[in-house]
Amino acid sequence: MSTTAAHTLFWGGSVLWIALWGVFVVRLVWLDSRLRAHVAAHHVHHWRRLTLTERLTWSSRFVFGSKENYGDPGVAERRREMLTVFFDLLLVTAGAIVWFVIAAAIATEAS
Repeated sequence: MSTTAAHTLFWGGSVLWIALWGVFVVRLVWLDSRLRAHVAAHHVHHWRRLTLTERLTWSSRFVFGSKENYGDPGVAERRREMLTVFFDLLLVTAGAIVWFVIAAAIATEAS
């Protein structure tokens, strides 16, 4: 493979992986805002007792460290969605790392 083709392959794949990662980050932020809005609207007594500092980190502690769903299937569903997107984000990150290693090996071989 020529050096130009290897570089084009590397940069094309890099842009693809970065775009995918960006999509998953945006989706995770969107799901986080939906979860916060749902809890603030339907479980006001739980939301109001949190301090401002606790509210900033609440969703990550709630999704990853708690099994509480306040008896609401909507909260459990949003938690599942966020976990799924987070693990998809990890898979994209692992795929990008593998891609960079393979593309670097191809570029090294071509030069």
